[in-house]
Parts: sequence; structure tokens; C-alpha cells
Amino acid sequence: MDATVAPIKGTPLLFEIKGNSLDDGPGIRTVVFFKGCPLSCVWCHNPESRKPGAELSYDPGKCAGCGRCVLGCPNGVKWDSRLFLREALSKGARLVINRRAVKVSVENNRVKGVFARSGLRTVFFPGDLVILAAGGFGTPVVLQNSGIACVPRLFVDPVLCVAARWKEVRQNQEIPMPFFVRRKGYLISPYFDHLSYFFNRGWKPPPENILSLMIKLADSNLGQITKRKLQKSLTSQDKSRLAEAVELCSDVLKRFGVDHNAIFLGTLNAGHPGGMLPLTPETAESFHSARLPQNLYVADATLLPASLGGPPILTIMAMAKRISKIILALG
Repeated sequence: MDATVAPIKGTPLLFEIKGNSLDDGPGIRTVVFFKGCPLSCVWCHNPESRKPGAELSYDPGKCAGCGRCVLGCPNGVKWDSRLFLREALSKGARLVINRRAVKVSVENNRVKGVFARSGLRTVFFPGDLVILAAGGFGTPVVLQNSGIACVPRLFVDPVLCVAARWKEVRQNQEIPMPFFVRRKGYLISPYFDHLSYFFNRGWKPPPENILSLMIKLADSNLGQITKRKLQKSLTSQDKSRLAEAVELCSDVLKRFGVDHNAIFLGTLNAGHPGGMLPLTPETAESFHSARLPQNLYVADATLLPASLGGPPILTIMAMAKRISKIILALG
């Protein structure tokens, strides 16, 4: 690459130290990354490292204590994917909103574009390459609408909160999941469940008087979603582990001082669905299933072979970066 760059003055800032690295050069190494790269490569995987100055991924001074971290911080306190979106837009990407992808157009084992719904109209977006990331529920439906079969291995990471009333605890204003405890098949973490608060009549206001522990279950891969219905049930093992977790959370609350009769449950819901086009040993390198047309890739939890039993966002980001590298290498 030909580039004329100005030297960065002052003491460089450390961005990351990556051990056991296999991607950035020959052999197995420890790689030290600094902030302030001036090249602005279009394929850059760490655009947040370009500015040479110090930046905060979390700014406590802006935090309003609203507790809406999982809904999207309204005050820009913490880092989120909008950073990548802004970077893409600055490089010429086009953002289209209020469109729902319905299916992809396939001819001779190649995708020609995407059909999307806009109100009552169907709109076609042509494309030489399509990366589908509609989520564990959305992606399988789009694929099936396009004549591409998936496998009935849906997991949903069921979430259930065990709660009690505790005056002025104000958990709803805290950062969710500050830590977790892992057990076989599930984890437990402090978490105020907005879904239960808004839709479960047992979760009565005010929210600052509710103390809650979240159970996140690594459920079995048995289920599927289609255009018309969702089929998913818990196995006997799933139910046994969920009951065990409820008992453990209740015991924790009782040790905290909560009366057993004051404990109530939240709404059982799907946390992180996926698994209906799982990676296999044969596709672990290419990240491309033989079921897919040549120029169609999937980059979400649909690829996960099984529930991770925890938030999968970092794994999904890593998969997306890996897929981008593969596509760039193909030219």
C-alpha cells in the first residue's frame, strides 16, 4: 500500500495486548496494538483504535442511572455497535430503515438481491453479495422463504427471573449483569427484568422496590421456527435444571433476608435464539454451509451449534469479523 502518513507525536497509547495470536503474522505470537493508526483501511477491523487520543468505552460522568443499558443507552455512556455504523456510513455505506427482509432472490446458485417489505409494498435491493444477520428467529425464516432448508435445532437461551420486593433497592438503576455465577447448564446474575416489569402483573410498581436474580438456561437444541409458527419446548433435563436454578435463587434471596412467601417469578422468555444453520467441522473454516448459494453468508447466532449458556454478543462479533476476512480474501 502506498501511503503518506505523518508521525504521531507524544507517548503512544496501548490499545490491546493479544496473546496466542495466529492472524497478524506468521507463527504464534503476542501482539501489542497501539492507538493512532493513520491508514484508514476500508477493511479495518478496529476503527475504534484509529484516533491517537484517549477514549472511553464507558463514561460514568454521563450515566443518568436510568438502568436502560440493555435497551440501548440514551445518553451515549457506553460503547455500542453504532460506532461501526457511523464508520460504515462515513465510508459510503447506505443505511435503509423501515424495511423488513423477506427472502433472497436465487438464480443458478447465486443470490441476486434481497426482497423486503415496506408497508404493503415489496421492494427489491440488488446485490453481488448478501450477508444475512436477521437473528436466530429472523434468519431461518428468510432462508426458508428463499427455498433454503434449515435444521430443527433451535435453542432460545430461556431467561427467567426470581424476584422479591425490597424497599429502595433501586436495582432498576444499576448496570445489569455486573457479575454471574455459572452452574452446569445455567448461570445466575443480578438483573432487573424490564420485560417482566412491563408485561407481568406480578411485577408491581415502583420498580425501585424490586430485587431480582436472572437465570439464563442453556437449553437443548430441539425446536424450529417457520414463517407460520414457532415450535419450542423444554426437555425434562431443561425443566430439571430450571427448577434447580429457581431453588438456588430463592435460597440466595432468603439468605439476604427476603421472606419465602414474598418471592415471585418473572416471565419466561427467549434470551438469545439460534442454532438452525449450525457450523459443523466441515464448515468451521469457510463459515459457509453447502445449503447456501455461493455469495450468501449468515453472520448471527443461527450459526451457533449449541447454546453458549451466556450472552453470545462477543462470539457473534468475532464470527462477523471472521466472515468479513473470508469474504475479503475471496476478492
